[in-house]
Amino acid sequence: MFSYLFIAVGLSWVICESIIASVKRANRKSSDISDRHSEMILNFFTYSSLILGFAVAQSKYLRFARQGDIITWAGLVIVLIGIAIRLHAIYRLKKFFTVNIAILNDHELMTTGIYRFIRHPAYLGVIIAFAGMGLALGNLLSCLIMLTPVLFVFLWRIRLEEQMLSHAFPHEYPAYQKKAGG
Repeated sequence: MFSYLFIAVGLSWVICESIIASVKRANRKSSDISDRHSEMILNFFTYSSLILGFAVAQSKYLRFARQGDIITWAGLVIVLIGIAIRLHAIYRLKKFFTVNIAILNDHELMTTGIYRFIRHPAYLGVIIAFAGMGLALGNLLSCLIMLTPVLFVFLWRIRLEEQMLSHAFPHEYPAYQKKAGG
């Protein structure tokens, strides 16, 4: 049962992210794009981490749980929580969410809802989901392989995004940074 649910959640997540990537891309006509290839780099690290994490999970080296153990179920729940946070954040931003780093011509700074508490909840959701995926695999090495590169690449991308937001909203964004967590 766990294996089927785990596969269903994982495939649903990949399909969902693929749809988001295909419909939420800013174009040069309606926005200022400053992505610096971060979308491509982000995709490389996230998908590579997933593939390597799954490959390593097949070994018994550093295994701390078997599929179906309580910790793996908890990991699956954490994946779902992370995905829910990400999708909620994307929904709150509506048209202002893009997979490439961009400021739309009519961009508004979102400071309400979940954004009142955290500046990058969509990224936080992915990081939480990757942590859950590592737990669901029940292998410490898989956890490290899946979470470490993803965490670092998202921290790098957050820095790029914050530079762009600070430039686009020179008065509002620094004030918002003081109020909301990273």
